[in-house]
Amino acid sequence: MHIRASEIKDLSRVMDLINQAKEYFKANDIDQWQKGYPDISTILDDIISGNSYVLSKHSYVYGTMHFIIGIDPSYVKIYNGHWLTDTRQYCIIHRFAIDNNHKGNGCGKKLLDYAVDICKQSGTPSIRLDIEKNNKPMKEFILKNGFQYCGIIHLRNNEEREAYERLI
Repeated sequence: MHIRASEIKDLSRVMDLINQAKEYFKANDIDQWQKGYPDISTILDDIISGNSYVLSKHSYVYGTMHFIIGIDPSYVKIYNGHWLTDTRQYCIIHRFAIDNNHKGNGCGKKLLDYAVDICKQSGTPSIRLDIEKNNKPMKEFILKNGFQYCGIIHLRNNEEREAYERLI
């Protein structure tokens, strides 16, 4: 398996992974990605901007993530806590999804390790992400992989999310 930047040809498969995650969230009472987001235009923008990545083997895509180095406007204010770093730039993971048939097989870890490697290579001190409070599987995954709970952030649509950061 290898990780590469997503291409336009991957759009349909990435949307399939996003839609699998949406259905999983709905079935498990996780109020995340239930109001139309992310939609195909969001994913297309991710791909065109070069910030979408896929985990693939022999042209089969097992997982995807949006990954950037920069600043997320939703992370400027954090409530009931604080970030681990006070930096102008950090790595950010969003829209992380693994094929339902391959969860628990190390695919998520491979994507996360790739993000960590990019952070190390760029000298970026941390990775931040946010999750819906009831997303227990993702919470367990990130805590097991070195992330720490930092507080609460509000998305642009004012939805509340738990904020996590991992030092590199």
